[in-house]
Amino acid sequence: MMFARKFGLLVCLLLMSAGTVWGADAARISQIASKVHVDVNQLVKVQQVQLPVAVSQQKAFLLTQPEVQKVETLKGNNLMVHFKDGNELLMFLGENTLGSNTLETPVQMQKKILQPAQKLTPVKVIDRKLFRMMPCAPNSRKALIFDCLEDDANVVSPKIWQQVRSDLQSLGYTVTTRLNNSANLSNAALIDNGEYGVVMLRGHGGDLGGDFGFLVRPWYTSYPAANSGYSGTIRASAYNHAAGATQFGYVITGTFSSSYWADKAFPSTIFFLESCHGADPGALPGMPTWTTNHGASVWVGWNESVSFNCGDNGTDLFFQKMKEQKTVAEAVDAVYATGCRPPELVAFPSNKGGCQLSIWKADNNESSVTNSRDFKLLKLVSGMQRLYATISFYSAPVFNEFFFYVDTNGNTGAEVLVRCHANNVEVYKQTQPGLYNNKVYTGTAVKSGNTYSFDIPWNTTFGSATTANVWLYDMTGKDRLPDSGNVTLLK
Repeated sequence: MMFARKFGLLVCLLLMSAGTVWGADAARISQIASKVHVDVNQLVKVQQVQLPVAVSQQKAFLLTQPEVQKVETLKGNNLMVHFKDGNELLMFLGENTLGSNTLETPVQMQKKILQPAQKLTPVKVIDRKLFRMMPCAPNSRKALIFDCLEDDANVVSPKIWQQVRSDLQSLGYTVTTRLNNSANLSNAALIDNGEYGVVMLRGHGGDLGGDFGFLVRPWYTSYPAANSGYSGTIRASAYNHAAGATQFGYVITGTFSSSYWADKAFPSTIFFLESCHGADPGALPGMPTWTTNHGASVWVGWNESVSFNCGDNGTDLFFQKMKEQKTVAEAVDAVYATGCRPPELVAFPSNKGGCQLSIWKADNNESSVTNSRDFKLLKLVSGMQRLYATISFYSAPVFNEFFFYVDTNGNTGAEVLVRCHANNVEVYKQTQPGLYNNKVYTGTAVKSGNTYSFDIPWNTTFGSATTANVWLYDMTGKDRLPDSGNVTLLK
C-alpha cells in the first residue's frame, strides 16, 4: 500500500512536471514569437546576416524551448512551429529585404529562369466557324482592393492602393477599398458576394505545401484564440515594419475559400496578389485552383518571396499597363523587363495571358427618357480580332433602332455607324460627311434581361485603325452615352 501511494505520488508529480514543461499559454507563445521576429530583423537588417542563416538560427533556438515539439521550414524561409500542447503558429519570416525601400540588385544569371514567352502562353485565336466565345475579361465593373498592410511599409507615392484605384476608375470600375482592420476575416469571407470583376489582395502570404495562405487583419498583440470563428484559418505572426513590433493574426487558406466563396461564381474575375508566394507552384493546388475553378479568369502573383519594393513597384506597373488596355501577358512582361527579380510575376492558369480588363461607361437614369430606351452602362472589349459591346438599359430594352457611332481618327465625326436593331446589327462606313451608305457587315444581336450585346469584326469594320472612340445615340429617346465625348477602346 505504501509503495502504491509513493508510485501514485510520483506519477502525479511527473504529470504536473510534464504539464509545466509542455504547456504553452498565449503569453509564452507571444513571447517566443516576438523574440524570433525581433532577432531575425536585427540579424538581417543590422548585422547583415543572410536571411536563410538567420532563420536557421532561430529554428535552432525554437527547438531548444521546452514547449516546442517540432519546427518545419516552409518555402520562403517561413517557419511552422508545433507546440507540445497542440497549438501551432505560422511565422512569416521570408521577405528577403524585410520591407526595406532599397532597390534590389537584378539577378543577371539565374538557374531555370523563365523568359516572358515561356511564362505565359497567349490565348490562341479561336476559329469562329467552329466555336464562338467572348474574350477573357471581367463581366463586372466592380473592383475590390483588399490591403492588409496599408499602415505598414509603403514604397510608392501615392500609396499603391490609391494608384491601383485610380487606374481602375479610369476604365470605369467602381472600386471598394478594404484597408487595414477593414481587410479582416469577415470581409474576406464576403469576397464572392461582392461579385467583383477585379480583386487585388495585398498582404503577407505563404506557400503551405499544396495551398496558399494569406494573412488578414485585425492584428493582435498576442497569440490569438484557436477558434477564429471561421473554417480554414491558421494562427500566424509577422513583423510590422512601421510599428517595429511583432503582430499576430489569422491566415486564410484554400479551405476558407472553398467554404466561404461558394455562394456566387466569380464573374470572370482577375485576381492579383501582391504578396509572397501568391502564385508559387507549391501553393497553386489550393486557393488559386479553387478560385479559378469557381469562375475567376486568372490569378496573378509572385512565385516566391517578394519585397515591398518589387511588390509595390511591380503592382504599380502591372496596373498601369492594364489601364493602357494591355493583356495580362503584356503587363507581366513589362514587370519582368524591370529586372526586379527573382521572384517572377506569373499568371495562373498559364494559358490565360490573353485576359484583359473590360472598359466601362455608366450613364445616369434620366427621367425624360423611357427606361426601356434609357442607356445605363456600356461595356467594351476587344479580342480575337473583334469588338465586343454590351449595352445595359434601365429596364428590358424595347426599341426599333439605336446608333453605335465610332470615330477612328480622332475627328469629331464618326467614320463608322452600327445600326442596332432588335435582333441584328448592320455596320456602315461613311461615304461622305454625315452619310453612311457603304454596308460592310451584318451580324446577330442578343437581348437578355436588360442587356443588348453584339460583336463585329475589327478589320472589316475599322480597317487598319487601332483605336475606336465610341458613343451611343437613340434618335427616339434623345439619349446619348456618354452625354458628351466618347469611350476609347484599343485594338
